[in-house]
Amino acid sequence: YKYSDTEILFSTGEYRTRELAQDLKSVFGKILKINLIDGSHKVIAMGLRNPQGLFYDNLNKLILLTDHGTKGGDEFNLIDTNEEKIYNFGWPIAAYAEHYGGYDEEKYKRYPLLKSHSDNGFDEPIKYFKADSKGKTIGPSQIIGLKNINKEYVASSMYKRSLFTFNVNDENKLENLERIEVGERIRD
Repeated sequence: YKYSDTEILFSTGEYRTRELAQDLKSVFGKILKINLIDGSHKVIAMGLRNPQGLFYDNLNKLILLTDHGTKGGDEFNLIDTNEEKIYNFGWPIAAYAEHYGGYDEEKYKRYPLLKSHSDNGFDEPIKYFKADSKGKTIGPSQIIGLKNINKEYVASSMYKRSLFTFNVNDENKLENLERIEVGERIRD
């Protein structure tokens, strides 16, 4: 996604190597700012599983992104580019999800999926979705801005076959989430 005249934003998943999402030396499970002139990159967010949508609201200096959880835990995340920090959304240590395949003590020991991000030193999503009876949530995909002056956005959904509209308030919290059912998988 275009960030400036000389930079783009690029998202990467963890590619089933969960521990790399928390490793700053790895580009897996990250949002990267890539310099198009010299090819250098900077990590601006980490702790992501499978980011799908990425939108830069240059008017409000916000980056919004969607991330797929495992069984539950799909997220909408926000990065305030006015803050000089690397955001860490917690995967695979903190997530509002469960591992696929039932309880495996060794897996939960290594990747505990703690149910609070902030209590464990990570950045909270602005919205997370709980799993339904089939272990699925919304399957978020693209996210775009509608009226950036009002911080209005829309995210698409593959599993719920819907669009989700919402606002972000002055404290960067999600408000007015509405689901518009379309009846087809929406990726972009």
